[in-house]
Amino acid sequence: MSKNLTLLVGLAIGLGVLSGCVSRADIEDIKATQKDILAKIDKIKAAPAAPAKPQRRPGPDPKTVYAFPAGDSAAKGPADALVTIIEVSDFQ
Repeated sequence: MSKNLTLLVGLAIGLGVLSGCVSRADIEDIKATQKDILAKIDKIKAAPAAPAKPQRRPGPDPKTVYAFPAGDSAAKGPADALVTIIEVSDFQ
């Protein structure tokens, strides 16, 4: 990446010098800016990688049948139903 940037800056300086609109001070300023940019790029490359995201805990297995004893709780419908919906709530 830095080679491409160097080539691009060199081309810009060359075209500017040929057209007569770039002074020696401008060239030195461009070179200084290029060094700053390359130093920042190197600093970013040297930065430690971001820590990996923790893996999500696996949820409940959808194929597993969970048994929950309803006991003598209030119920609606037949006792031998294929599906039992249990609601747990806390009134405060």
